[in-house]
This record gives sequence, C-alpha cells and structure tokens, in this order.
Amino acid sequence: MAMPKISIRALKALVAVYEEQSFSKAAERENATQSGMSTQVKNLETVLDTPLLTRNRKQFDLTPAGKIVYQEGQRVLHSLLATEQAVEELKGEISGQVRFGMIPTLTRSVMVPAMESFKHQFSGVELSLVEEYSFSLMRRVLEGELDFAFVPAGDLPNGLTAKFVGRDREMVVSRPGRFGAHAHLSPIPLAALGEARIVVPSRLNVRRRRIDTVLQAHGVHVAEMLEMDGMLGTLEMVGATDWIAILPSALCHPDKSGQARQLNVLSEPPMTIDYVMVQKAEVALSRAAAILSDVIAEHTNAVLGDWDDLGGQGSITAGEPAYSNK
Repeated sequence: MAMPKISIRALKALVAVYEEQSFSKAAERENATQSGMSTQVKNLETVLDTPLLTRNRKQFDLTPAGKIVYQEGQRVLHSLLATEQAVEELKGEISGQVRFGMIPTLTRSVMVPAMESFKHQFSGVELSLVEEYSFSLMRRVLEGELDFAFVPAGDLPNGLTAKFVGRDREMVVSRPGRFGAHAHLSPIPLAALGEARIVVPSRLNVRRRRIDTVLQAHGVHVAEMLEMDGMLGTLEMVGATDWIAILPSALCHPDKSGQARQLNVLSEPPMTIDYVMVQKAEVALSRAAAILSDVIAEHTNAVLGDWDDLGGQGSITAGEPAYSNK
C-alpha cells in the first residue's frame, strides 16, 4: 500500500494559515514558529508540485489545487480527531469539560431546562457557558476557546461548519395595551409600526441588518430608533415605556402570559430567523459536547414548538437550509 506524501503537520499548517490569513497568527494557533509554518506550507507545495496559496493584496487566496487540499484536509483532520476521541471514550464514562456559547435570545428560555436535563444524566461533565452575540461567539469557536456555539444563521467565517437547529418567528414586544387594536398574541402587520419608537440591536448584530432591510423595503418609517445590545435591558425598556422592539419568540417565551409585556406575531410580512450550531470544521466534538449540543437543540425546538397554538399567524415553514462558509 502506497504511503501518502502529505503530512498531518503540513495539512494543519495550510488550514491554519488560510483561516487566520496570517503566518504569525497561524503559528500562535498551532503553538509553532512563523518560519516553521512557512516551511510546512512550502514543503507541501513542493511535494504536490503545485502552488496552494496566493497572496492577493493583504489576504491569502487558495488556488484550485489549494481548495482541494484545504477541504479534504479539513475532513482528514476531523476524522483523525474523531477516531482519537472515540477510542478515549471507550476507556470510561463520559466526563471532561464542555465549553459552549449561546446568544442571549436562547439563554433566557432554553439554557436552564437544557443544562438541568444534561447535568441530571452526566453529572461528571464540567460545563462552561459564554453568553455573547454571534460575531464574538463564532470567533471564539474558530480560535478554539469554545467547542460549539448556538447562533443565528448567516455567512460563516472560513474554518467553521453549521448545523441547522430550528426556525423562529419574530414578534413585536411592547407594554400591555400598547397596541389597543391588537390583542396579546394576535398578528400585527409591519405597517402598524409606522411612527413608533423602536429599540434595535447595533449594526453588528445579524438581526439588525434584517430589521433595517424589511422596514426599508416596505416603506415603514419609525419615529425613532434606540440602539441597545442588551436583551434584558430591551425587555425592561419596552415593558415600562411606549418603546417597542422586534424580538424572536424564543426570547419572548417567558412572557407568553402577557402580564409583563404584550406579544404580537409580526405579519404582513412575517419575519423569521434560523438558528444553527457552529463548530470548528476540522475538530470533532467530544461525546459530551455532541450530547449537550443535541440536548440544547431539542429544548430549543421544544420552545419554538410551544407557539403552535397560534395556528397560521405569522406562520413559518420548517426546513433545513444549508449554510456554508464564504
């Protein structure tokens, strides 16, 4: 049987340099020297007798051959790590540490039941949770600080893969009675938000860009916008004042009774948001991390499904769209 010419170290070097877009950052990530990383990539190009990386201004691009090596290299590294972890898990019970991230939208309603369910079965696993917005969480996963994260779907950085979790609907949240003509949990057309004062996330937030696009496309002019990147602060603001917000139903689930805040399903048009679980492409999740990810996904869908009694109001179509890194 012929032995491969490509070494694991060279594969890791190419993957790291392309994803970090820097030899120095790749060296830091792989605990190596910058010259060592450069040598590994050059050796790989020599062995394959073809260039794999080209520098275009200040960024590295993959050649056609480089794309093949990068994509197949990710699969090889992922498979090797999965093999190592499978063997380790044969030695004993599920334990260790799982570091994961969740957006504030999901921590309010999903975190507690999901973690209690998991810890009841796997008390020996240590959990570490980071609550941040999607951009920061994806960067932490890419840098190896987190095993996985639950975030809104969108363009992925190179080096990450995404698995579809569920589709949510957006709701208009206000103080009780704010929209007198629209009862709690009834649909409300986007046009009804004209001249309202609305609390929105900052422009770095994926949802903000969607909100701005939909308002502009449908000619809805609000009286004033207040940027606030705190979910709890937003909820307090809209519950006590005439300000309103457009928020995912997962975040609103604890307010389903309508006592503290009024919820109305956004319609005409409805707005949806997909949730995905992201992880590093070439790194296999440990058994504990994979189980926890499945538990969080299960509880997320339980919360999303608890709005089924709204019938077709602002209805959403379930599905599993594909998300890729661009």
